[in-house]
Amino acid sequence: MLVCTGRLLHVARVLSCRARIKQFMSSVSGSGDDDLANAMGKRDTWENFYKTQSEQGTKQFDWFVGYEEMVDLVSPYLRKQRKPHKAHVVALDIGCGLSNVALQMCLSSNEPMRIVCADIVMTPLETMRQQYQSTRGVVRNSESHLLFTMADASQLPFRDGYFDVVLDKGTTDVIIRSSRGSDLAKTVVQESLRVLRGGGHLLQFSDEDPDIRLTLLNGVTRGVRATVTFKEISTSHGMEYFMYVVQKEN
Repeated sequence: MLVCTGRLLHVARVLSCRARIKQFMSSVSGSGDDDLANAMGKRDTWENFYKTQSEQGTKQFDWFVGYEEMVDLVSPYLRKQRKPHKAHVVALDIGCGLSNVALQMCLSSNEPMRIVCADIVMTPLETMRQQYQSTRGVVRNSESHLLFTMADASQLPFRDGYFDVVLDKGTTDVIIRSSRGSDLAKTVVQESLRVLRGGGHLLQFSDEDPDIRLTLLNGVTRGVRATVTFKEISTSHGMEYFMYVVQKEN
């Protein structure tokens, strides 16, 4: 009974959070409930969203969890990936938006890192690029670099096996709720695995329940040598999220 009650509370919190995001996105996109899903899958919606953030002076915006809640979870995977013959840990943050996670990791890592921040629109990339340029003097490891590129997560412009880690914080959650839904989400996961090297990790941060997300991830990895696990994340504001870890086998 206690387990059931806890489960219901988690579902209630997630639904409340999704409702707030939906209301916010509706106001930005100018879309009603009926066509919001279609709007969320369009580049123009996100361009308008981040243009509004820029006009309001917003420099940083994180869906779900932020750097402080993620750093201890992500750092071990970055350290494990480093090979003696490689100069850098190479990571990709897809759908980075205005999240400062990649920036903070680049600034604070003792090991040299090369992190590529990718988004489907340019506005947030320019905002984050300016912040990065203003903080170059405080990078802990002078060999670390943050790069920015406009890219569609379903058609990544990178060669096979290039990255040690691919970070997906809420990007698949948005895609799976768009009009193209689960089919496009599968493509995004497939692309993420394609650009991962053998032994690399795809780290997804999501509010989606394991019963649903594991179905997607296990379905995509069925034809690929990979393992899927997850961890539950409790936050200070009472919401619960999940980190899904897909390790691509050598």
